[in-house]
Amino acid sequence: HVNCVNLLKQHSASSDYGRIEAADPAMIANGAGSSEADLGKFYRVMVESMELPQALITYTAFDYNTEVKGGHYDRVSNLVRQLAPMLDSYKYFLVDNDSDVVLSFQHGVQRTNCIDCLDRTNLVQSVLSRSVIGEFMNQTNILPRQTMDATIDGLGGMWSANGNAISRLYTGTGALRSDVTTSGKSGWAGFFSDASKSLSRLMQNNFQDKGKQNVIDTLLGSGESGALCRPVVLYDPYEHIIAPQLERELQRIGRKDTIQVMLCTYNLHGCPYRGEPLGTWLAMPRDIRPDFIAIGFQEVVNLDVQSVIAADTANRRMWEQVLTVEINKQYRKSFGNRADGEYALVSSEQLVGVALLFFAHDSALPRIHNVQMVKCKTGLAGMAGNKGCVAMHMMFDDTSICIVSAHLAAGTTNVNERNADYHTIRSGTRFRRGRHIDDHDFTFWLGDLNYRVNLPNDQARVLVAQNQLRSLLMYDQLRLQMAAGKVFEGYSEADIGFAPTYKYDSGTSNYDTSEKMRVPSWTDRIMHRGSRVRVLAYYRDEVCFSDHKPVMAMMQFDVMSIDKTHKRQIIRKLYSRLHEADAVNAGKPRTAVQKLIDMDFQSGSEANSGVQSPSTGSALSLSTLNLPEPSSDVHAWWDTSKADGQGIGLRPTHNALPINPFASNVSAINSMNTLPGTIPAASDRQHSRTESQPANIIDDPFADPFADDADDIPWKPMVPS
Repeated sequence: HVNCVNLLKQHSASSDYGRIEAADPAMIANGAGSSEADLGKFYRVMVESMELPQALITYTAFDYNTEVKGGHYDRVSNLVRQLAPMLDSYKYFLVDNDSDVVLSFQHGVQRTNCIDCLDRTNLVQSVLSRSVIGEFMNQTNILPRQTMDATIDGLGGMWSANGNAISRLYTGTGALRSDVTTSGKSGWAGFFSDASKSLSRLMQNNFQDKGKQNVIDTLLGSGESGALCRPVVLYDPYEHIIAPQLERELQRIGRKDTIQVMLCTYNLHGCPYRGEPLGTWLAMPRDIRPDFIAIGFQEVVNLDVQSVIAADTANRRMWEQVLTVEINKQYRKSFGNRADGEYALVSSEQLVGVALLFFAHDSALPRIHNVQMVKCKTGLAGMAGNKGCVAMHMMFDDTSICIVSAHLAAGTTNVNERNADYHTIRSGTRFRRGRHIDDHDFTFWLGDLNYRVNLPNDQARVLVAQNQLRSLLMYDQLRLQMAAGKVFEGYSEADIGFAPTYKYDSGTSNYDTSEKMRVPSWTDRIMHRGSRVRVLAYYRDEVCFSDHKPVMAMMQFDVMSIDKTHKRQIIRKLYSRLHEADAVNAGKPRTAVQKLIDMDFQSGSEANSGVQSPSTGSALSLSTLNLPEPSSDVHAWWDTSKADGQGIGLRPTHNALPINPFASNVSAINSMNTLPGTIPAASDRQHSRTESQPANIIDDPFADPFADDADDIPWKPMVPS
């Protein structure tokens, strides 16, 4: 508080700030005799001891805890009313851009102090800021009313982000009451979020070395604030040179195949299976046999407290048995005598009410490997599994595929919470080797995403009754958020030609007739991301034993198969030739293995001489990398102008190549879909596989210490228990 007083005195001595109003939200927060009250009184004494005229500084005490007791955070407006005359006299600085004429000057500033809590300070400042900015826009009429409201809401979000950033510096968690800072009101979600943050603060302050972990996270470019960290790029100049050549060679030896998949999402509303007929739910078109089927469930159990604490897997186990029988029944029904083999349950996982069941046909089983399922919680700020996802990673041949079964935040107006859940799942779900959801050739989201329709209930139902779905989709929250770039960037969804799937009276096809009368909405969605995904069908089924309807999609896309032996040989040959050429040009004898640390790099005008590409013969030079000067005792290379914007690595992050030539997930699928001369896919599925002979550039095989199938996971089809 002495520092605060000193800052006040310094500001008061300068005419730049004019008059200062000092507000103390915790002046008498705990009553007379408490340490906090004593500190508050001392703070006021120190302000008065500066003996500055009231024209320069005034002091206002505000009993924050008493005023907002019981969750009445709207009472902070009492302070705004108390300060209104003073704030009005401060005015604002306004200049005419055309004439450079100053129309108004600002005559004062508002400083807010709280004895022990920056969260309260930030909340009060946000309320004052909303009031002042709102009054400014009302007086100047610079924005239309609709834009003004959006600006005020955005201002609340900025103050909330500011509070979270400051809070993480000294507590390790986001700020308390950030929902009030953002929207001006509090709800149960905010209450539980604050409870989880308080518990996290207790754990971090008592049991974790927060400083050490933050340093590690920063160096890795990840962690809770990973989006704010400078990205880390591990960079091998040789790999940068051979990577394009490797991609071209992989497309020469690669085999391209077209597969079909069936995806389904269904919110079961906690209803166990009691033998109800499943009808045509999992029926297959006669000309499409899925290579695999992924079924995502939400609310596979009731989301009560007992289930959240100890999830019951009995319902999921029952559905595993029922669906194994039903899928094979539908397969034989659709294909008759052409039905060859059967479907088996490959993997299954559950997070409280969210479950993902993965089935594959016998013919596809040998081509599926590295299967892994993980869970990510988003309920109660990541502490509870009532909301979240089950995500699956697998390799189909040499193509990486991710499937996410998700259940996002509910509530018609909780769009921001749903967006936050999406980003939490997207960034917080990790597979082996640090792989994220976006690090796949193909990604599919299926789930109860809970985005609603922004229309009054009666209007929405009229449009549904008249089958005016396109008109209704104009108010779909998910499409609006995607158009604004807030969620699912890079993802696509097929055209919706079916009625909203939520909410029905349980077990019927009648939209909600309860007291809440929910607006019919497309909460259940299937999103896809990847090159040339072809949606063959996107539809819903009319099975009735939940308050939702299931949504299905039949999709088709191309996967790649790369001969691993040939791939390793090509990698070895490319590296060997480049090492040999570089050694010859440098006047050194060839060494079989050359490490990056032993290489002589030169920068600027002292560049290495050109190296001939093994495949193209064109000049390659390490100098083309434009390396900065190496670090010394007085400077670091990343602080030079050449490294600006490049992250902690030698290559600009926007040009970063996601290829590790020794990783099992390296495929030529992207280059084959974008480069000329690709292998075309045949229209007939029976003849769609195309194989070309490997390029004759290898004389002898090398034993590869970086064997890229070392972590393949052996598995057998699951037998439902």
